[in-house]
Amino acid sequence: MATAPQDRRKGARPDDPERRGRRDNLRAHIVLPATVDALSGRQQISLLDISREGACMQGERLPEVGKDVVLKCGAVDAFGTVAWAVSTRCGVRFDEPISLSELMALRQ
Repeated sequence: MATAPQDRRKGARPDDPERRGRRDNLRAHIVLPATVDALSGRQQISLLDISREGACMQGERLPEVGKDVVLKCGAVDAFGTVAWAVSTRCGVRFDEPISLSELMALRQ
């Protein structure tokens, strides 16, 4: 059985020119309480990591892939779309990048 290369997130895949499957922004790995609002309601979640363009969160009954959401954590209110979901985790791609100062404030 073939094993996955250790540097799989370091570059774009040749078959993915839009880099959808690769992170090209550094992420701040944090664990903070936050909320996510969707048409289905407001959910309390844990924010696991965040970059200027997206975030990973964990919680119960998260919105489905393709749903629009508002992530609220500290002074950050970020509009986005759920890009992926697995079990109790999902990733959100923001409509507009958050500012570097907002990102740094969450890290502190």
